[in-house]
Amino acid sequence: MKPEVLSTPYMASHAAKESEKLASRLVVRAGGCSVAGRKPPNQDAFAVKIPTNLSELKHKGVVATIADGVSSSEVSQKASETSVTEFINDYMDTPNTWSVKDSAGAVLKSINHWLFHHAKQDGEKSNAMVAAFTGVVVKSNTAHLFHMGDCRVYLLRDKTLTQLTQDHRRYTSKTQHHLTRALGIDSHLEVDYKLSAVQAGDVLLMTTDGIHDALPENDILSFLNESLGRDNEDLEAIASKLVDGALAAGSDDNISCLFLAIDELPKAAFDEAFRHRAEQVIPPVLSEGQQIDHFQIKRVIYSGSRSHLYLARSTKDDKQYVLKMPSQNFADDEVYLSGFIREGWIGEQVRKRGVMKIHTQTWQSRFLYHVCDFVEGMTLRQWMLDNPTPMLSQIRPLAKGAIRSMRVLQRMAVVHRDIKPDNLMVDKDMNVVLIDYGTAQAQGLEELSGHVEESYPVGDLNYAAPEYLKGNKATLSSDVYSLGVTFYEMLTGHLPYKPVNASNPRVSNRQTYTPAVVFRPDVPDWFDAALKKACHSIPAARYDVLSEFEQDLLTPNRELEKASQQRAMIEKDPVRFWKGLSVVLFSMVVLLTALLVQA
Repeated sequence: MKPEVLSTPYMASHAAKESEKLASRLVVRAGGCSVAGRKPPNQDAFAVKIPTNLSELKHKGVVATIADGVSSSEVSQKASETSVTEFINDYMDTPNTWSVKDSAGAVLKSINHWLFHHAKQDGEKSNAMVAAFTGVVVKSNTAHLFHMGDCRVYLLRDKTLTQLTQDHRRYTSKTQHHLTRALGIDSHLEVDYKLSAVQAGDVLLMTTDGIHDALPENDILSFLNESLGRDNEDLEAIASKLVDGALAAGSDDNISCLFLAIDELPKAAFDEAFRHRAEQVIPPVLSEGQQIDHFQIKRVIYSGSRSHLYLARSTKDDKQYVLKMPSQNFADDEVYLSGFIREGWIGEQVRKRGVMKIHTQTWQSRFLYHVCDFVEGMTLRQWMLDNPTPMLSQIRPLAKGAIRSMRVLQRMAVVHRDIKPDNLMVDKDMNVVLIDYGTAQAQGLEELSGHVEESYPVGDLNYAAPEYLKGNKATLSSDVYSLGVTFYEMLTGHLPYKPVNASNPRVSNRQTYTPAVVFRPDVPDWFDAALKKACHSIPAARYDVLSEFEQDLLTPNRELEKASQQRAMIEKDPVRFWKGLSVVLFSMVVLLTALLVQA
């Protein structure tokens, strides 16, 4: 019998849809001009990056920078040129899962450190590497502004000009001033960060003080309204005319300006992705021998009420993959579908060992599913069933692998929110792979998609951190908690706290930790102390650095061990405590009875 094939027929409207997809992307034009004017050399600099790669354009956006070196330094030209180019290059290299704010912040901190310490080593004030700096990242429908110094960003909308930045200047007289903030001016960097919603037709104007100190804002506005808004306008020519206008007005500084014209904007990115996914069909439940697109189903791995997993072989490369498909039960559930879309996006960003990769679909399909790497092995849950009383020497390599996997997500600013034995795979060489990003959150994605409100905590509640169960946002510390609970269960076969009341998780008691020695008398106090710190009910009491947790599982942490030994008996060994208390109470009853008889 010939296997059933689910495939995507060629549609005549395919080209039209592709054209529509391209038309809905971010379209920005740029043009600028910079001259030394009457004050050579030119210590201004600007740079722009408009990605041609659609994925880069979507996840990183358009980046524009402008800088003005301080005139008191002989090398400030190098500072301004370095800051504008390095900011763009390093920002584009940050992970897509990082937010714009975190990415730009890390890059600016690094640039500032280099400029400040370079000048400090030289020791000459005339060789200070200092520059006023302003960066703009237009991502989706938002402009992210990063500003220090006296460069400016203006927004021209509906023939109205609005200054979006504030000058960081301190005046010593009507004409004399100095910068209070700039790149390289101090080891501690203070950056003004601002979000500004943008619309199609907006123009962003970035200037150095050679422009805005010479031209009043009304003159700039009049010039822009006269020059912009025409078909096929040349932004570089307009920028050159604005520079000439500043020169004619008597500007005695270097003169630079940069235009960003926003011609088209994508739909809100989540709506765009959701609409695209909504056009795809949730596949029916499949069985061995069936085929979907170029994948032939070899085995049903799992089939449940929320999702279906299949081992499949690709007819393109003859390799095995795992296909994850949503359940038709949730076809109208926006929270569920947004989580499924989010899972695919995060999995596509992962390229490190220890975490499951989800492959980007490079073919046209009308079906909604993920193509995941096939990890040959078993879940940690199955391993625990096969090894109910493992030795510490067995637990340590598994814990090390799980911590390594979690580090990958931490570096990407991704919170998994469902770390548990069922979502950790163990292969024949005891390597650990973290799977299932269905509940994961990434800051970079939230900027693109907004937030879909969840009315109930996601993931397995027995592994969820208390602060998350109470309605707070899950953090990386919440994942540390889940990891600690997982290791505790791997060691003892039990949970460290009472099971969560699923009907009302916010009132679940996570105050009384059951020491591992209750279930495993052979466990040393120092090992149990490390587990307790990891899954502490208070986030601030947990490990901040995963390497410290790993180290405390390998060798005794004397401070933790001492604290463990000083715990009250009821916490350290509750069974022994209650037995002892029972003996004392029984003795008191016997004594009181004897006294009453004698009386």
